[in-house]
Amino acid sequence: MKNLFKSFLVASLMTGMASAASAADYVLKYGHVGPVTSDDQVPGEFLKSFLESRSGGRIAVEIYPGAQLGNFRDMIEQVQLNTLELTHTTVGGIASFFPELQVTDIPYMMAGDSIAEHIAQSSFFDDAREAILAKTGNVRLVAVGNTGRWRNFFTSEGLIKSADDMKGVKMRTINSPLQIEFIKSLGGNPTPVAWGELYTSLQTGVVEGTKNAATDIVPTKMYEVVKYVTLDEHAYLFAFWWMSDSWLKSLPNDLQDLVIDGVQQASMIQSDWNKEYDARALKEFQGFGGTVYVPTPEEKATFIVARDKMKVWFKDKYGDEWLNKFEKAVADAEAAVASRNARILGK
Repeated sequence: MKNLFKSFLVASLMTGMASAASAADYVLKYGHVGPVTSDDQVPGEFLKSFLESRSGGRIAVEIYPGAQLGNFRDMIEQVQLNTLELTHTTVGGIASFFPELQVTDIPYMMAGDSIAEHIAQSSFFDDAREAILAKTGNVRLVAVGNTGRWRNFFTSEGLIKSADDMKGVKMRTINSPLQIEFIKSLGGNPTPVAWGELYTSLQTGVVEGTKNAATDIVPTKMYEVVKYVTLDEHAYLFAFWWMSDSWLKSLPNDLQDLVIDGVQQASMIQSDWNKEYDARALKEFQGFGGTVYVPTPEEKATFIVARDKMKVWFKDKYGDEWLNKFEKAVADAEAAVASRNARILGK
């Protein structure tokens, strides 16, 4: 009887959603790759409530989690073709369309959240928006936030305190030239492994570590196979929100503004949610017997060498235009944060 009631309830909800969508003037479909418990779903739920209520039912929002509509590339292509209104990716998702944006993945460029968050709202991404829209014809960047916090080194066999400890370590990477070259620059052995194969690869010794955040490790129970994390914070995982320009421009002006406002707020909600969850996940990692280590300034300096090597690699591959733009964005952010701190301190 319970199962029958549950099936009836689900069917009723789906019917209600279909009715709401058919009654709306516009439908926004949001696709993402995360499960319904992920940080990708949290802002989607907010966006649905925000747009449907504040548009007076003129906009209906449908959420498609768990890569139902495909991977990052698939969904960006759908946005480009105007068959999907909104998706959300990491830099890896846009790299095949605009590889220059990988400059944001060069390690150790940004020292902390305040710098990264300032850059997210800077003219650097205004320039990126124009360039990507021009290149794709229809993919508009509407918000930049964070999806997954900072990337750190999780290892199974030993703690990495300095770059010397990376020598020969089989470190899992995504299949990205920049990530592979980064690990090589530290003397490690980069080993691309699909996410779904990572637990087994760590368990069997195919790899001895991975570049992730606690928000990835704890929910997947990888604390069972990794025992150490070094909080070197080599990469900030920007979240990019891509919208069909044709769909956005088809809306009345008031709804255009409402949609942009909603996506901007959804992006901030995701970023804040990740901050809270990352802190909680690190504590849980320790509770499961894991060791959390923060390198000393001297130890951190040994890793920074990789930044300069990766700048040269990026410049050789993609030129210096976007590297120069990003370095300026970092410098501007550092100045702005220093000025803010000085005001607080009354200096």
